[in-house]
Amino acid sequence: MKINYLYYTFLLLELFACIDPYTVDLAKNNKVLVVEGLLTDDIQNPDTISIQYSTSINGNIKMIAIPSLQPVIKIVDSGKEIKLIEYDKGKYLPPKDFQIKQDEKYSLKFTINGQKYESTPESITITPSITNIYEKFNPTSRLSDDGKAQLSANEVFIDFKDTPNEDNYYLWRYTLYERLQHCFTCAYSMYDFKKESCIPPEAYLREPYYDYGCLNECYAVIRGSQINIFSDKLSEGSLVKGRLVGKIPYYYPYGCLVEVEQICISPEAFTFFKVLESQSQSNGGLADVPPAAIVGNIKNSTNPTEKVVGYFGIANIQRKKIWIDRKQNTGEQDLILGHVIIEEPQNPPTRPPLAHCKKSATRTPFKPEGWQ
Repeated sequence: MKINYLYYTFLLLELFACIDPYTVDLAKNNKVLVVEGLLTDDIQNPDTISIQYSTSINGNIKMIAIPSLQPVIKIVDSGKEIKLIEYDKGKYLPPKDFQIKQDEKYSLKFTINGQKYESTPESITITPSITNIYEKFNPTSRLSDDGKAQLSANEVFIDFKDTPNEDNYYLWRYTLYERLQHCFTCAYSMYDFKKESCIPPEAYLREPYYDYGCLNECYAVIRGSQINIFSDKLSEGSLVKGRLVGKIPYYYPYGCLVEVEQICISPEAFTFFKVLESQSQSNGGLADVPPAAIVGNIKNSTNPTEKVVGYFGIANIQRKKIWIDRKQNTGEQDLILGHVIIEEPQNPPTRPPLAHCKKSATRTPFKPEGWQ
């Protein structure tokens, strides 16, 4: 298919007019408010809405959660407000019985130190289902972080039928589940077996360290970081085939499970992610805000001059899982813990202690549904 690039350029200019793409220079701002999350119609697996500050210390970005807020979801037409529930510091979820309606508009509201914040209203768009999902091993799929080497990956593709007679904007996310062999890393001789603790994690790699095996089953939960968006302007109502939705690193020779999410987002959300993508494709989210972070749809009504980073949206999510057996994989494996594994030497009759798999946002002791 021949792409009309001039038409696509005008399309982006039209979308950018819908949202003012201010930027925030963290070098000039000691602290920037960052809000991120989707309100979805999946009451079993709701998205987290995070509210936090971003600070820049010696060029390094640090995120600081803002706990004990009382954010609400406002139903715009009725004015009714639904209180969100804080399940972790600065992380909020809707009540278990809350359900989105197609004909309603919703906004996020909260107050910090007397400053009142609210997002622009958004409504849900029904997302078409994923009709097919498949993968192919590519030995030269990705560049290493230093840009000097080609790394292998299992590339995941999907097919789906675009909804006809509608302007649709898509966002794809994926979650990778990997069986972990090691559950704890600690500086040499600093491991407390009874407490399963050691010196702070950010310090252990600056001195000799050991990795400790898992006492029970443990699965890494790794969310894709690349921004992956698409406008249907060039494929209106047609079957979209072979959309690349993830490059899965080769961590282990045995299999892994990948869950892909397909989401229809608003034109304004598409614009936000498009600008964020152009700034820093490697980040893909707001956990590591790029140097000039993008302002989205959250405003400070008390002080309109404050620029708030992030976007709050409404979404219907379609999911599909794929098991990757990795039988065809070859080549060097990636470092799932970010460093070379070094186990504490065995010294009979004692042995290196094992560590429990503790449930968190990045790992779980429970076997994911669909694991083989």
